[in-house]
Amino acid sequence: MNRPRSHQAGYTYIMMIAAVVVVGIGASAAVELVSSVIRQDHERELLFRGMAYQAAIQNYYNAGKTVKTFPRELSDLTLDPRYLHRRHLRRLYSDPVSDLDWTLIRSPDGGIQGVASKSKQKPRKTGNFPLGLESFESAEHYSEWIFIYDPSNANGSSVMKD
Repeated sequence: MNRPRSHQAGYTYIMMIAAVVVVGIGASAAVELVSSVIRQDHERELLFRGMAYQAAIQNYYNAGKTVKTFPRELSDLTLDPRYLHRRHLRRLYSDPVSDLDWTLIRSPDGGIQGVASKSKQKPRKTGNFPLGLESFESAEHYSEWIFIYDPSNANGSSVMKD
């Protein structure tokens, strides 16, 4: 018994392939979006943590009664060895972009004057930085986002070194 072929033969197969392609494109777009959101979150966290270190280093430096010094270790910020119960930072933060230790910016006396990321990724954020960090706009890598306290600045505020 021979049945005549229908004109619709194969359409279901083609529609299934098209559906798989559409779902694949949608999934790819979703992954790209989630990746972008995560990276922006890491950038915001890098700014927060870097500025927290910068402020803690400034507080440590200014807490010196007779001699102003920078901390020798990052752990000195969580429990100042010069005082019994003084903390300048609640806890030590890791670099959220590289998941590595920070690059420590040393002062001439060997203390820690600032921190920077070790990441060589190109930043997505290129403008609208907080006051004192405007030089980050020209950074090619996150490692150029250097959070440093410079006591020689006229008003004693935190500034970015070039």
